[in-house]
Amino acid sequence: MTRDAETILARREFFPRGMTQPEGGYRFSLDSLLLATFFKPGRSHVGVDLGCGCGVIGLGLLLNHPGIGVTGVEFDPLAVQAAEANAKYLHLPQQFSVIQGDVAKWRPPSVVDFVVANPPYRPLGKGRVSQGKGRADARFEQQADFAGFARCAAVALKTRGKFAFVHLPERLSGIMAALRANGLEPKRLRMVHARRDDHARMVLVEAVKAASEGLKVESPLILHQGKGRRTRLTDEALAFCPFLGCNRGREEG
Repeated sequence: MTRDAETILARREFFPRGMTQPEGGYRFSLDSLLLATFFKPGRSHVGVDLGCGCGVIGLGLLLNHPGIGVTGVEFDPLAVQAAEANAKYLHLPQQFSVIQGDVAKWRPPSVVDFVVANPPYRPLGKGRVSQGKGRADARFEQQADFAGFARCAAVALKTRGKFAFVHLPERLSGIMAALRANGLEPKRLRMVHARRDDHARMVLVEAVKAASEGLKVESPLILHQGKGRRTRLTDEALAFCPFLGCNRGREEG
């Protein structure tokens, strides 16, 4: 094996360590990594990562499913540059491409098999204000709200195509309404808890275009155990998302 090949394998093994992110912009967190392992595309499927940021979700999917192709759509030009750099860093530029575009307006040239997204969680005026426009756009629904993401996903997907995303449990009623309004039927749902005795912090959802009713609620995913300096990731969290292991030992309580 050549030194270049060894370097590429090492970079992929320790993903997402070494990822380029826009200076002063939004920093991806474990919600994106969880989505990259929650969703399982079919072999040779092609899809879109809406609001892809630095590309962490799409690249994570490619590492788990090498036969697929992903196109990222991102409004922030600095994030587009970071995503392109990360694809090259992992030696995946042929499988991962990036388009600068506004999710509220962008439409694909042809339908795809799947769409993934980690959309902004909070409406404008709700929650702590982020420093910097890039961070604000990623956290707050300034460029597009969830209904805009759902609408874009519905247009992009072929019939029976899948839309997978991560969001806040407290917004589920509006999320479900937006999915149904765009012909997307929720089929899988998994709540994510920081600890076993804590309330759900995130929800992972998979919807299918033009599908019949029938939602499967999977067992809760518990991320941490222990307190304070003894806090560590649970075995189930690491089994569900091995990418979390790259920062093992540095988890916050």
